[in-house]
Amino acid sequence: MTRYLLLFLLLFLPATLGATDLPTQLQFADSLAADNDHYRAITEYKRFLFLHPDSPLVPQARLSIATSLIAGKRWKNADRSLEDLLSLHPQSPEAIKGRHIYADSAYERGEFGLARQRYRALAKRQTDAETLNYTNFRIGWSFLEQDKPQKARTSFSLLPQQQKDRLLEDLQTYQALPQKSPLIAGGLSTILPGAGQIYTGRLRQAALSFLLNGAFILGAIEAFNEENYAVGGILLFFEIGWYGGNIYNAVNNAHKHNDRAKHNYKQQMRSRPNLQFGMLKKTPLVSLNYHF
Repeated sequence: MTRYLLLFLLLFLPATLGATDLPTQLQFADSLAADNDHYRAITEYKRFLFLHPDSPLVPQARLSIATSLIAGKRWKNADRSLEDLLSLHPQSPEAIKGRHIYADSAYERGEFGLARQRYRALAKRQTDAETLNYTNFRIGWSFLEQDKPQKARTSFSLLPQQQKDRLLEDLQTYQALPQKSPLIAGGLSTILPGAGQIYTGRLRQAALSFLLNGAFILGAIEAFNEENYAVGGILLFFEIGWYGGNIYNAVNNAHKHNDRAKHNYKQQMRSRPNLQFGMLKKTPLVSLNYHF
């Protein structure tokens, strides 16, 4: 009798313990990821895949590997991990999440063209209203991040009425933001060093530019008047550099002013109630909060 009992334990006890231990292994990896120890978490997830390739929790482990890779900004590796998940487990709940993350990760790393391709592929596969609204919203923002408000308008126009009206109104304000002309800024500084800096609101730079260029010009004139042509030539050589730099600086200031105004307004748009999106604080999954 003892012999049969021992045989039973040897045959069935390991399987029972293994089944109980499967969630625990993933919980340990999850706890590492929650502590931002993503390198070790990935190792534990991969250990789980190696030891339990037929477990129903495999899609969850693959998705967790991808999110940990994204947290570490290992974008290409994350893409490969998500592609494995989508090809090997296309009907799993994790694949649905993975398709969203696959598109969002391209957006978050600034590859907006690639992000649009993935959002469109997502919309073709998942045609529910929530997903379609989500993809149109993100595609619109991808265009706006590239300063293409007209194309953003096309995507935002496909959203439900309340969100569409709010965003189209914001776009109209965005396109009407006060801008500084780089051409005017450069032209003013060509006529009078520092004038373009005044136009763009950089008064300290304007004073510095005026004084430096004035000093070199006066020094060169005085040297030539005293027939000290070598010194005059040297001063004139350096003045050409300062003069060109003064024009470039004025043009650059105009571009910076315009970029800053657009950036600040986009930040305001992102903070609108019920229209928020971005990376969550402790996980690389992208969230979008809006109500219909």
